[in-house]
Amino acid sequence: MRKLKQIRHTQAWDNNAGFLMKLTMTLAGAALIGLAAQIRIPLPWTPVPITGQTFAVLLAGVIWGAQGGALITTVYLLLGGIGVPWFAGATGGAAILAGSTAGYMVGFIPAAYFTGLLYNRFAWAKRLPGLLMIMSAADLIIILGIGTIWLGWSTGIHDISKLLALGALPFISGDLVKIAAAAAVSQVFASRE
Repeated sequence: MRKLKQIRHTQAWDNNAGFLMKLTMTLAGAALIGLAAQIRIPLPWTPVPITGQTFAVLLAGVIWGAQGGALITTVYLLLGGIGVPWFAGATGGAAILAGSTAGYMVGFIPAAYFTGLLYNRFAWAKRLPGLLMIMSAADLIIILGIGTIWLGWSTGIHDISKLLALGALPFISGDLVKIAAAAAVSQVFASRE
């Protein structure tokens, strides 16, 4: 029974799965990220809001694997870039992908891939401490790292302490909550396989 559920879980990324199945799973995952993006808390001192996107990105890596998670986040960005209003605040368009928050969103792709790769490759990553560790690295190093570098480039801020105060430090506590929530949902998902 466990093997059957695992096959059903990963079949969207199996080479034998049909195009329609892959398309459906990709759009469902991208919509999950878009829905989570609507959980948005603006901060008055930075152009970067707190959103639920990272929760969904980390979950996508676990549920759909490395390739699936990377594909889903790429489709999310591409469709949002052409105008689907599912970025934070029900916005969309190319201007968002050229703005100061674009680096965080671009960071979603390697973060989902990294999470899915380690989760599916190593037994320790499936246990809660390991899962928390890989999700923390994906979020706090990959997403915040790429996002903060992009924020500095797009705003012209070169002072590292100011840049960290605007683009990374205010988000760590909220990200830790999202990491814990994504890990908990992942554990529930894994227990049903």
